[in-house]
Amino acid sequence: MKNVLTVAFTALLAATVAQPGGALNAAPIATHVTAGTVKVTVTYKGKGSVDSSHQLWVWLFDTPNIGPGAMPIAQLSLTKNGTDAVFEGVAGDKVYVAVAFDETGVMVGEGPPPTGSPVGVLMGADGTPRSVTPGDKAGTTLTFDDTIRMP
Repeated sequence: MKNVLTVAFTALLAATVAQPGGALNAAPIATHVTAGTVKVTVTYKGKGSVDSSHQLWVWLFDTPNIGPGAMPIAQLSLTKNGTDAVFEGVAGDKVYVAVAFDETGVMVGEGPPPTGSPVGVLMGADGTPRSVTPGDKAGTTLTFDDTIRMP
């Protein structure tokens, strides 16, 4: 058995030698992930008006566990309700979306929304966060209101 393995390994090694210097001609391991675009149409149906002082903030996460300690991988703000947040060059095979309405006009994008801010997370029919695939041409829609607020 030992001789069979030695012969098989030697044959494999000989087949992968590319040049007289002894370099191996092995295929590189894919270490990069293709980046894609994520498009989310965000609509706030609460009592406030979206404008340049009261923006919609949109975050992408690489985990469905959106909460204390989770760091977004990207963020955008929108000054018009019902418009698209378009994230370019998003790496990974899936991301999760969270939004907030800047009801008091104090958010600057550095840190979580203030306590009491209307928030939403893109959810699936089963009540768990639903992922979005970067590069999906169709995009997705997230509609939220004042029902859920930042603790």
